[in-house]
Amino acid sequence: MAASKLTLIGILVFTSAALLGQSADVSQKITVTFQNESLENALLRLDDLADRQLSYNPQILPSGVVINRSFASETPEIILNKILGDAYELKTIGNYIIIQKAPPPKKEKATFQISGGIKDATTGEELQDVSIYEVNSLRSTLSNEKGEFNLLAETNVSAATFVISKKYYQDTIIQVSQLKTLQGPIVLKQERESRFTESIRERVRTFSTGLSKFFTSNKVRKNAQNVNLVDTRMFQFSFIPSIGTNRKMSSQIKNKFSLNLIAGYAYGNRGVELGGFYNIDREEVRGVQIGGFGNTVGGEVHGLQMGGFVNTTKDYVKGAQIAGFINVASDSVNGFQMGGFSNITREMKGWQIAGFNNHTKHMDGVQMSGFINTAGDMEGFQLTGFINIARQVRGLQLSVVNWADTVASGVPFGLLNIVKKGGLISPAIESDEVVPYRLSFRSGLDKFYSVLSVGLQPGDYWTYGAGFGSRFFPLNKKTFFINPELRWFNVAEDKIKENENNYLVRFNFNLGYQLFKHLSITTGPSFNYYFTNHLSERGRPIIDIAGKTVLDRSTARYRHQLWIGYTIGIGF
Repeated sequence: MAASKLTLIGILVFTSAALLGQSADVSQKITVTFQNESLENALLRLDDLADRQLSYNPQILPSGVVINRSFASETPEIILNKILGDAYELKTIGNYIIIQKAPPPKKEKATFQISGGIKDATTGEELQDVSIYEVNSLRSTLSNEKGEFNLLAETNVSAATFVISKKYYQDTIIQVSQLKTLQGPIVLKQERESRFTESIRERVRTFSTGLSKFFTSNKVRKNAQNVNLVDTRMFQFSFIPSIGTNRKMSSQIKNKFSLNLIAGYAYGNRGVELGGFYNIDREEVRGVQIGGFGNTVGGEVHGLQMGGFVNTTKDYVKGAQIAGFINVASDSVNGFQMGGFSNITREMKGWQIAGFNNHTKHMDGVQMSGFINTAGDMEGFQLTGFINIARQVRGLQLSVVNWADTVASGVPFGLLNIVKKGGLISPAIESDEVVPYRLSFRSGLDKFYSVLSVGLQPGDYWTYGAGFGSRFFPLNKKTFFINPELRWFNVAEDKIKENENNYLVRFNFNLGYQLFKHLSITTGPSFNYYFTNHLSERGRPIIDIAGKTVLDRSTARYRHQLWIGYTIGIGF
């Protein structure tokens, strides 16, 4: 067939060995000066300097254009836009920059078609599941088991650009001006190393399972594996993935505004994404993402991610994750996580708030939950309804139970505080003027610990209570110590009766001596305040525990008594 009658304008198969197995640096900056150079020569020089290869049909370039310009530390795209002007537009596909004429305003769409077969350049094997797509309309198809395909696309450019892509193979770019059946098979050469990094492969593997597999078709997932195109569109609307304005190429498109009636699947979002049920993005989201049920992102989130049930992010979140049930950020969160049930991340800087559980390996900020917080290294504040767990604490733990491997700074504050290394764990037998027999348990740190106690006056009454105290060693030796404590007790008869309040507050100022590692003795005065509404007809306390009082007063409902007592104890 004569060259003048060919409708195939160019078949560009890129085989440069220098590009094999490499990924272009999209942030590359170039410094270059053009002096009285033709446009053709300027593009050749830029092609040599850039990490990415230029792809264009020389017939679409204007003749007689001379370039006299200098560029200092500019990207190839900026240089091309300035020397070509508004009459041309650029498409970036993997390692290639495609130059094509910009569509004239309000031009009617033209129909373009290619069909043919695809083989492996080395083995001659027919290649199945190869992605073929048109870069402007996003029409796409896959080759069948014989390597055959047929694709028809409508676009408003003068020449349609089709790309043939398969994972671990070099891309082939074809430009056609009208209907065309290729005369021979397209041969694809394997890349020496995949352009897909391990993280991308892992994300594709992740997104081929679970909810994304449920929502997406096999063609959409194959395109996600094969295609190295990343394009940006102003707007997209979808009913479900593959049924929408981005068609089966939705996994390769970043959207500035995305509206998904039921569910959406995109490469990423830079703006606003709204989903009636679920939003799925392979890479990063910058802006606002709201899903009626949930959101899943394979990269980073910068902004707000809000799901009625669940949010999952494979990389880090800089902003806020809010879900009715659970938030998961596999890397880190710098900002705010709020989950009705649970929050999970590797590193947290900011706030974690959950109805049941927060978990992170490193916490720098505040953890608040209804039941349990767990952290590796915790710097800041842990607050929960039942238990805080951390490996190393620098800050404050506040809960019923606190557990830490070490406390580098700060204190645990709760009824039971377990510090495995350098902590204080000390059961004790005690006696005082109120009860002759008392068991106490101290836990925490020498500088601040909690104490739980239960005591008995046989045949008369019993006491139970809690408090806190401190041990410090004025002689800088772990032998003699001073041990002040503030403790609160409820005093009860055999059965606790409603509407009877018998409360005892004791301040003990003990002196102690550490005989052995797990044996100490303490003794000292105590200052006691007792108030009760359990009174006889004459106004005396029914449970009369006061010694010689220094104050004894009655009010309308209570009897108030102050006296000085003693405490003696043996700690283990």
